[in-house]
Amino acid sequence: GTNGKGSIAAMTYSMLRESRLRAGLYTSPHLEDLRERIRVWPAGGDAAPGVGGAAERSAGDDWISEAEFAAAVERLRPALEACRRDAPEAPPTYFEALTAAAFLHFARRQVEVAVLEVGMGGRLDAVNVVDQAVSVFGPIDVDHADVLGADPVSIAGEKAGILKPRQVALMAPQQDGVAAVLRAACEGHGVPLWTAGRDLTASVQRHTLDGLQVTLTGLRGIYESLELPLIGRHQALNAALAVGAVEALSGAGVPRESVEWGLSRVEWPGRLEVVSDEPLVLLDGAHNAQAAAALRETLLELCPGRRIHLLVGLSSDKSPERLGELLGDLVVSATCTKSRHPRALDPLELARRLAPFCPDVHVMSDPADAYTYLLNAASASDAIVVTGSLFLVGELRRALRQAHVRPRRSSVEA
Repeated sequence: GTNGKGSIAAMTYSMLRESRLRAGLYTSPHLEDLRERIRVWPAGGDAAPGVGGAAERSAGDDWISEAEFAAAVERLRPALEACRRDAPEAPPTYFEALTAAAFLHFARRQVEVAVLEVGMGGRLDAVNVVDQAVSVFGPIDVDHADVLGADPVSIAGEKAGILKPRQVALMAPQQDGVAAVLRAACEGHGVPLWTAGRDLTASVQRHTLDGLQVTLTGLRGIYESLELPLIGRHQALNAALAVGAVEALSGAGVPRESVEWGLSRVEWPGRLEVVSDEPLVLLDGAHNAQAAAALRETLLELCPGRRIHLLVGLSSDKSPERLGELLGDLVVSATCTKSRHPRALDPLELARRLAPFCPDVHVMSDPADAYTYLLNAASASDAIVVTGSLFLVGELRRALRQAHVRPRRSSVEA
């Protein structure tokens, strides 16, 4: 998907951590540490609350270790160098090397079920070398248009390239043209397709700054009053897709305890994450229009009456104008900054392009200085929203931890 795939992957993996299976997770990008991308949780027993007591989780307890990562890279080095010699015009990419390292680690740790987040597109993505049992499509819209296509239907064709015979597929609600492409691709492969909002449903009973309480209808059961420590109503349908994916793996159904405990302990920082109460500070790596629209709806619902200050940095291939259209009327100020990533947009250019949409636009190139300035300028009842780039969110999250400021309510100290 364009958005939601990381959340769906994290929820699916969190439920599998409550089972007796040795589960793996591969995601991208990382927020703070490269090792976040490659995770393995040992086979259940003590780890599964439904079958013998819940194990405590702590930050990084399932990340690939530094020694394991170094060993995987050393093992891969001869093959990577051979590929570079054989095809100097198209050497292995950073993402391809990391994907190979993840698969090697999964093999060494004897992973029984792995959750793989596609990096970009689908058809030509490195992750697509697998013959998977279940495919899940999050919401599809326009992003990476220079690579995937300029319209949602073209992009859907690239995403549909992950499909293969003898599997099942699930999808989020889609635009009509996108849904038609995915349905046709599934029919072409003889793949059954279930749709969230129709075959899988979600209703929200409560939505606060602590998360959601939801009732889900999966493929094989109803799960009432589940606690989900993620913010944003869009996460309810993401949770339904994750539950459906786990159910699709199991012919015998899924214990309610695995769903209940797994969703209640899901970890997905940097996405509408609250790190302070007074002032309210939200970190959200909304990097495209679809994600910014979800952020807008959440701010309207959960921050009525608050003065909102935006701390924003974008990559150079993203649209400041679209972000300004979606968020400009909600904020009283916008501070433009940049991450250290080489693709980061110059904050002076960002400010120039945001100025028609946002009041009180100014520039502070160093993210930590900008954040400190806003903390001092904001009142206890205000809200500070850090957004536009996961790279920016990751840098500030790391700076907060190094300053001994721990995430407000997260179960992890990433």
